[in-house]
Amino acid sequence: MKLTVFTALLASFTFSPLVNADNWQPITGAEALQQLVSGATAEIELQPGVTAVGKYYADGTAEIEAWNETFQRTWAVKGDDQVCYTGVKTNCFSFEKNLDDKAEFRASNVATAEVFVFRVTDAETDTFTRETPAGNEGGLGSPSAAEVAAALSDPNTNMGSMNFQFDYISYDGDIPGAGSASATRMLWQPSLPYKLNDTTNLFIRPAIPVIFSQDVPQPDGSFSSEGVDLGDIGFDFSVGKTLPGGIVLLGGLAGTLPTATNDSLGLDQWLLGPEAAVAMVQKWGVLGVLVSHQWDIAGEDDYDTSITGGQYFYAFNLKDGWQINASPTFSYNHEASSGNKWTFPLGIGASKTTLFGGRPWKFGLQYWHYVKSPDNFGPDYQIRFSVSPVIKLPW
Repeated sequence: MKLTVFTALLASFTFSPLVNADNWQPITGAEALQQLVSGATAEIELQPGVTAVGKYYADGTAEIEAWNETFQRTWAVKGDDQVCYTGVKTNCFSFEKNLDDKAEFRASNVATAEVFVFRVTDAETDTFTRETPAGNEGGLGSPSAAEVAAALSDPNTNMGSMNFQFDYISYDGDIPGAGSASATRMLWQPSLPYKLNDTTNLFIRPAIPVIFSQDVPQPDGSFSSEGVDLGDIGFDFSVGKTLPGGIVLLGGLAGTLPTATNDSLGLDQWLLGPEAAVAMVQKWGVLGVLVSHQWDIAGEDDYDTSITGGQYFYAFNLKDGWQINASPTFSYNHEASSGNKWTFPLGIGASKTTLFGGRPWKFGLQYWHYVKSPDNFGPDYQIRFSVSPVIKLPW
């Protein structure tokens, strides 16, 4: 008998009196399990208005559509009593049917012993649904935390997110007092990709800095403590393309707006220039680099600005939504004097993606050590804590 449309009754063996009943019969035999899953579609409501849809095809492939992203899987019958799917990791389930109610089934995660009860509601379709979202392990119809973590590391991801980055920066340099200077700031960078086709996205991403405190060197040799202020807002307008083999290319424009509310914390110039990125996305993780160049095109004309900037990034996927990753930013100021052009850090970090009430959240911590910094005054090291909730896209 094939599973069709199901409605989940309860999510856990512990809390369901139905699950404790004695009228459940295991579904066994490779042919029966193959027939059960092949061609089936699993649906689950993750959040109000957000539904995950899992499709299991006869050729052993599967895909989960959730949060505007498609997660690729494979599946196979294991032995006589399990069906296993493989995404970032492999999960296996056993199935049972209720002998007293032909419309009721349940699936058990072999590794976690978590049990889900389903009910057939439409015999004309090959779809089953449940009402309660799965946890970090995911399920037959919803992505796991590990799958979401890998997708969020893809620079061409379809997933929308609100990215909050909190930085502490310690400075050093030749000017007196440089070693005692520091800054604390937050950068808010929403990412709302617009899907052009299955492999191409349009990105328009503002980067809005809020400076809580910043020690600024003064002409008389002292430092002033500035903040709380808005900094110059950055933005990029780009198109990302995923090629066969996991190669990702991105190209577009990057710019900076003179929005700083404190003259000491901004350039008072409009900047604009090209940007490009290349990355490799594989099951083990991501490795890539983004480079941009910006010139002043308007605003303060007492000085010129010509800055090449960028970011190298990497992520290595671990278990349960954990990753080793970092995304340090670097710059080369073409107008600065000798010894004050390069700013380049080495970065290391870790992140954890977890699901709260069906919504993915990614938390990260990074440490950057600047191996190259302006001689006069520049960053020595930086600590970054980031929080990135996934959101439903408005389109």
